[in-house]
Amino acid sequence: MPPTELSAFISPTVREAVFTGAITEARITPDYGQKDETLQRWQALIDNQLLEWGRDPSQLEDDDTQPPSRETIALAISLARSLSLNDYAAPTRIVADAHGGIVFELHNRKLFESIRLSADGNAEYCAFVDAHLVERKPLLLRSK
Repeated sequence: MPPTELSAFISPTVREAVFTGAITEARITPDYGQKDETLQRWQALIDNQLLEWGRDPSQLEDDDTQPPSRETIALAISLARSLSLNDYAAPTRIVADAHGGIVFELHNRKLFESIRLSADGNAEYCAFVDAHLVERKPLLLRSK
């Protein structure tokens, strides 16, 4: 077998690591660590809230309100996973509405955003700045 030659694309192996005392917590890129935190926040909302609601939707029953169905909760989990994988900020909270739907809310200073998932499977995005509606549009959700 011929010996392997080094090329411009292969550097020699490092023989020994040298401690430099450099700061190891410094960020390499501006969003270093933020993506992991966002994914963890999304996963916590899915695990601690949506899955719990799916296990027992009756816990959301109240006078004159309809709890989300298991299908609506499953669609909300799918939506949450999709948003998290596409690097959207995790919502401030997720709430059940009075008509069997689920609302994702994100409060950020003067900006308030919501995604309302209706019991019929339709979804709508709204954005408010200083309590004034600035954007409203339907969302097309892909079915499995």
